Order: sequence, then structure tokens, then C-alpha cells
Amino acid sequence: MVFFRTAIIALSFVVLGTDALAQVSIINQEQNESDFLLELTKAVDPTATSVLGIFNQIPRAENNKDVAPECDPKFFEDQLLSKKRTTEEYFKVVKQFMANCQSELAHNSPRGILSLAKMALDDYKFFKHPQVKSIVIPLSNGVLVPAIVGLKQDSRPRPLVVMKCGVFCGADQNAFMKTFLIQLFDLTPYNVVLLANQTGLDYLIANSHFSLGGWSEGFESLMVGKWLREKWEYRDRISSMHLMGMSLGGNAAVFGAAFNDMYPMPNGQKVYSSAVAICPVISLRPTLEHLYSDDVIGPVFNIMTRSQFAKARSYLTDIPEMVAADQLPPRKQMPGYLGDMASTSLQRRGVASTSPDFFKSNNFWNLPNKVQTPLMVWASKDDNVVSNKLNAQVFEHDDYYESAPNTGVVNVNYGSHCAFSAAYGYQTAALVLRSFVMAHSPEFVDHYKRSEMPWKFGFKKISSVYQHVGQSWKFEEKSNTATVTFRMFNFVANKNCYFKNPFGDEVAGCVTTREMDIPISEIKAMGARVPANEVEAQALTREFNSKVEFLTDGKPLNGTSSSNFVLSWRPLFE
Repeated sequence: MVFFRTAIIALSFVVLGTDALAQVSIINQEQNESDFLLELTKAVDPTATSVLGIFNQIPRAENNKDVAPECDPKFFEDQLLSKKRTTEEYFKVVKQFMANCQSELAHNSPRGILSLAKMALDDYKFFKHPQVKSIVIPLSNGVLVPAIVGLKQDSRPRPLVVMKCGVFCGADQNAFMKTFLIQLFDLTPYNVVLLANQTGLDYLIANSHFSLGGWSEGFESLMVGKWLREKWEYRDRISSMHLMGMSLGGNAAVFGAAFNDMYPMPNGQKVYSSAVAICPVISLRPTLEHLYSDDVIGPVFNIMTRSQFAKARSYLTDIPEMVAADQLPPRKQMPGYLGDMASTSLQRRGVASTSPDFFKSNNFWNLPNKVQTPLMVWASKDDNVVSNKLNAQVFEHDDYYESAPNTGVVNVNYGSHCAFSAAYGYQTAALVLRSFVMAHSPEFVDHYKRSEMPWKFGFKKISSVYQHVGQSWKFEEKSNTATVTFRMFNFVANKNCYFKNPFGDEVAGCVTTREMDIPISEIKAMGARVPANEVEAQALTREFNSKVEFLTDGKPLNGTSSSNFVLSWRPLFE
């Protein structure tokens, strides 16, 4: 195992020629991932297709419902960041918030596989966003890592989040890249680099070899971090770096956290200040066996696997005979065959390996050292794809990590698979990730203080029979105004309203709205600007819905009948 570790770190690959790189850059990398996720949904719940139409929408980063003030994600963030907390204290507070509020936040939201379907149908053409672009990161070992970069408008140093995507996920406009670009860029003050998975089509084509798992992807993520710190043209914009990974990329995150401790930079500083594993694979082989043997989801994944290899077949020059259509095995034998493929590829690139060695190395529990880097595992118990019992729950109850002060598992009821934005809403999903990074960015947290300005755009007083339940923003392409919609519960609107909880089940006719157009010139201090196009308008809408609070006497306006309130916001999202 020591030889394997040394060899894989030292391994060099042949860089693609100019013609091949050009081919990679123009290839249609769309993997029809939304269709794939919808097929998963139909496999689990054949009746689901009758309700999927309600999910096809542009995310506005509003809560799934009007949320009771005590569960308001923005107000909770105020409390969370009101004082300096240790990593251990952070986990305690966040876990308590989710325990208290997850039912409220997930009220009437899709559960289980339907969460995945809703997330898959979120629409975000992010390459039209003026601050988002694609790049290819050239590593010192010759590997090319396709990536998506989101950069804020100014050049000030700020935290940089590096996230490794999951199985089959390339650096293209797929469902997982959409949802995490929203959570980590639109709804944060951070810059972001989203990395293709080693099983992504663009990665397979760019590198002409097959690999998977946290051992190689974790170390690759470390190499990417070092490249960003040392050679990236925007390296001066980095105040700290934070590693994340989702699904199979979560395997990279837990391994990457361990390698982060083992292989610091020459000055002794760690590359990453924290790591987050989202709905992660912790142990590779048991997870693959569970996935492909499942008689509902397994067949869909088997089809996707074969489709991926068919697309990449002419480019995988390391193991061409192994990806031939007539050589791929039945689905229940696929996990072992993937191990054979990966180990054979290593052998042909000069690394001694066998399939058992490969799987042993990709089992997190075989690592000799315990992770010291602050590490959060963010998972859901209803995960239909990556078994929670085999992965997050094992980590959660491990003898060492259960009480380790630098690690914590936020294991919630809903959010299958990595679809926390669908289950709890984008505000809550982004809050968990944003706040963990902020808690481990002491160099930046003082720049994230709230500012306030009085509401000066007029608001006709309301009587005590009305109660505020929500406010939302909307920006439009090239418009000089932004629209604010106030939602108010009217207890006497009809006989069914009087005894109802304003934040409970919706009752027809009980909620009234009031819209007001606000000149963007009046809210420039809040980061407002005239959107250059429709996609930027959508991103600004999400940003303001996520960061702006309406407060009265220092508390949420919601739940009151006040007409005297202020706008409160956190800076640097733009």
C-alpha cells in the first residue's frame, strides 16, 4: 500500500496535444443528467412523473414555504455568527437548528427521490452569467482537470471554495453543477472552482485514462489547490481555501482532508482550511455493490455507466478493450469490473496495482492517519443513491470521529441525493455550507458584518389583523427597478383564516400581497445593479432573497404587524 501511495503521487501522464484539447473544448459535454435523474425518479416511484411538471422552474432562493421566525435561516445565521465559535461549538449549534427546524423548513417539500427530481429540473444557464466561465487546470503530473470558475466582481482576497462533483459529472451545465453554483457562488461572498469528476466525460476525454475514487481524486484535489495558490492568474484573490465534494466527489473530500494534513505546502501551511463531504461515499466498494445490486436504482445506473463508456470509448487509450460493449459485465458484477478497469489502467501507467489493492486504498477507514482538518459530513437519511447506513452513519458513530472536536456529521432526515436545496430550500442549503466556510475563515469574517438602512420607500400601515409572513425580491433584465413583494396573513379574510397558524398549511384566501418597485440606484449600497441579461437577473434575485432581511427592533419582521422596519444585509455577494 505504501508503494501504491508513492507511485500514484509520482505518476505522470502524457498531456493532450493541441488538436485533442481543441476537440475537448468544443465537444458537447452535456450528459443529459436531468433525464438520468428523472429516470431514477421514475424507477423508484413510477407515479412521480404525474407531478414533476410543478418542479420545472428557475430557482429564486426563497424558502419552500413562509417560515416561522424561529426557523428563519437568515436570522439563524445572525445568531450563529454573533460570536466566535470553535468547530465543535459550530456543529452543536447547527445540528440543534436542523433538529428543531427541519420539519418546518421541509414542510410540503418533495421527499426522497422526488427531491432529486426537483433539483434536476432547476433551470440555470450559468455560462451566460458574466462572472462564470470554464477553464482547464493543468497539473504538474500532466493531468488536465476541467473546471467551472465563478469570480466576484472585485479583486479583494476572499475565501475560495473548490468542489469536486460526483459520478459521471463533468464541468458542464448539469444538474449538480447548477445547484452547487447557486449555493456556493450566487448565495455566498466566496469565489468558487467546481471540478469535473474523474468519471465525467470531459475528464475522460481530456486525460484518456480511467480512474475513480477518493484515493486519486483526493490527492488530485490537493494538487489543484496547490496549483490555484501558486500558478492561477487570480491567486491574489485567495484569502483561504476550502475543499468540498459531493457524492463520489465526497470520497475525494474525505480523502482530501486527510491528504491535506499529510502533505502541506513548502511553508508548512495546509492547502485547505476546511473540508465538507456532501452526501459522500466513504467506502467505495460497499457503496458500489449496494448501488448496482439494487433492483430499482441499479438498472438505471448500469445503463448510465454503459452510456458513459460508449461516449468515451474511442478516447480511453489505456484500457480500450475493457470498455468494449461486449466486454462490460452484467450490472451486479459491475463494481468488481470497475476495480479491474482502474487497477489495469494503473498497471499500464506504471503503477503496481490489483483490484483488491485498488478497493483497499479507496476505503477511507484504511487510512493510517486521523483527519485533523475541520471536516463536515452533510448527509440525508433518505438518500436513495449513496447508502447513508454504509457511509455517513458509519462516520457519525465511529469511535474516534464521533467525539473528535474537528469533525461533525449533520445527518438530516431529507435531501436525497445531495438535493438539500429541494428538501429545505436554497436558503437553508446554502446557509449550512456558507456558514461552515465562514466559521473557518477568520481572516474574512469581519468583512461579513451586517449593514442596515431604513425602509424609505413608503409602506401603508397595517392593522393587527394582518401579520407579515414573507418578503421576496425580483430583478429583471436591464430594468432600473427591483420588485419587493410583501406577503401578509389576514386573520379575518374569511372564516377559515382566524384560527389558522400563519406559518402552517396554506388556507385559500388568507394571504394578501403588496408589491413595490424599488429604484436600483437607491439600493446600490446593498450590491444591487442593473442586470445585463436574464441570467444575471435570476442570480441577483437569488442573492437578495438569500442575504436581505427585513427587521423590526432587531428581529424578523415576519410574525409582526409592524410598518416600521429596516433592510439588513451582508456584503460582498456581488
